Amino acid sequence: MALLLRRNLLPRLANFYKATRPAGAFISTTPKNKEVPTTAATVPDTVGRPPVTAADFADTKPRYWMSFGYSDENYYEDSDAHHTLMFTGISLVTCVCIVLFMYTPDFKDVDWVAREALLELERREKLGLPLVDPNLIDPSRIVLPPEEELEDFEVIL
Repeated sequence: MALLLRRNLLPRLANFYKATRPAGAFISTTPKNKEVPTTAATVPDTVGRPPVTAADFADTKPRYWMSFGYSDENYYEDSDAHHTLMFTGISLVTCVCIVLFMYTPDFKDVDWVAREALLELERREKLGLPLVDPNLIDPSRIVLPPEEELEDFEVIL
């Protein structure tokens, strides 16, 4: 920002924007009548009296309130239902999901696999075997097809 001010580039950028913005104005082709219907019940023509007495100040219910959708007649019922559902929906559901996520069982048995690997390594060390056996399956248990059956196939090793 200091570089822009020092080099006097900020006013130049403003002038560049003014020169490159669209010069035309949008023209509205709609008729100039009022197309939005209103009623006196939804939009009052006069503003209510301001509170004067102590009873007026004690009444905290707004004269014109927008419902949350739970009750159209009772302000307090609507507000209580909204706050109850928001507390339940956000606070409790979030906390329950976090607790369930924390206490889920071992996913994909990661801990079990690590324990079994350590036990297998200890067993191989005690028996003097190599830690990793090149023959995972005993070669005597593998049955290969005879050479006559493999004459037509190309074997790539």
